[in-house]
Amino acid sequence: MQMRLSTYRLFACIAVVVLAGLPRVAAADEWDSCVKLSDDLAVAGCSRAIDSHQYTGRSLARLYSRRGGAYQAQGDTNRAMADQNESMRIDPTYPGAYNNRGNIWFHRGDFDRAIADFNQAIQLDPKDGVAYANRGSALGAKGNFDRAIVDFDLAIQLDPKDAEAYYSRGRAWSGKGDLDRAIADYNQAIQLNPKYGRAYVNRGSAWGNKGDFDRAIADYDEAIRLDPKGAKAYYNRGMAWEKKRSLKAALADFKMHSQLAPSDPDGLTAVKRVSKELRAK
Repeated sequence: MQMRLSTYRLFACIAVVVLAGLPRVAAADEWDSCVKLSDDLAVAGCSRAIDSHQYTGRSLARLYSRRGGAYQAQGDTNRAMADQNESMRIDPTYPGAYNNRGNIWFHRGDFDRAIADFNQAIQLDPKDGVAYANRGSALGAKGNFDRAIVDFDLAIQLDPKDAEAYYSRGRAWSGKGDLDRAIADYNQAIQLNPKYGRAYVNRGSAWGNKGDFDRAIADYDEAIRLDPKGAKAYYNRGMAWEKKRSLKAALADFKMHSQLAPSDPDGLTAVKRVSKELRAK
């Protein structure tokens, strides 16, 4: 289930960040260099803004949290954690830092700590749909699909156009074995975001689990069109072809999967299995 950072919260505050007595254009430029740039550039931009000593309180807490999110995107979770902790120290009431630290705990596999942080984010901002969705993902990772679905319901109520929430709820329905509801949620996610490759992959899996391999293959086709390097789509499509006994097509997909994900033993196992079947014919 997809986790999301709370960096979006920074943008709502751009207009009120400039402190009294500071040159407005310069301060705005420093702020923009932190919150508007890509993660690769945001670390340097946020560091300049932090080191300028022009920000205090909630504004400074947001800068640390944004830089922490950029560090996390780069895979530096230790610095990311340090920045989220510093954000909380500066302003213990800033919900975005708890949400972002929860993401770090989630990706480290510590779902209980992640849920605790998402709880705090929600307590501080009960209308934060992203925090509900993230907590739902952590609950789902623990196998608590019923509670996860409740959180995704709340996230969708707060933002009916949140494609990620529909997608994640679809995964929870799949976990419960309710493939029809899962497909309905994937449909909604795709309607909201027609380029949502993961939704096509998961909807394809749901169709495949229902035995509708043609629809499954059509979804994997679209996922591959959107992301030709998406290894999972090739593997899943190969499985569907194999179920249909189209072994040459299956072998081609398993080989592509193995090229894209050489460390995944499933691809190589599938290549050997199908190759053996083809030789036996």
